[in-house]
Amino acid sequence: MAELSSALLCMRRYEGTGSVLMSPVPHQMLPYMNVGTLSRTELQLLNQLHCRRKRRHRTIFTDEQLEALENLFQETKYPDVGTREQLARRVHLREEKVEVWFKNRRAKWRRQKRSSSEESENAQKWNKASKTSPEKRQEDGKSDLDSDS
Repeated sequence: MAELSSALLCMRRYEGTGSVLMSPVPHQMLPYMNVGTLSRTELQLLNQLHCRRKRRHRTIFTDEQLEALENLFQETKYPDVGTREQLARRVHLREEKVEVWFKNRRAKWRRQKRSSSEESENAQKWNKASKTSPEKRQEDGKSDLDSDS
């Protein structure tokens, strides 16, 4: 039982077979669970609950690593494998992490470009809308004078 409690286990029953597949559930729950009394629906819900909690390890980059990555990004948006490997060795990261960082950074860069171009388009539209014809401005001026008196 000690081995079971230290491992992460979860149960899922296969339809029609009555067999149970062990998959991850927090070990703290094991003493409170009587697997034989759980219905198939309860087992599925338990498995879904666990799957939602599963998270990948998130790399936290140091300031030095980020600076080196950003500097290279300014030089090239698509570094080749050799360049990525060289950078990875220099900043003590795996090449795969560098590759993923560049992929995410390019996505952020494209988003920023799209956002800034949309902002400039909106500014141009606003400027065009605010620049009305002189006749229109005179009419607006007359109506302003009429409303004052």
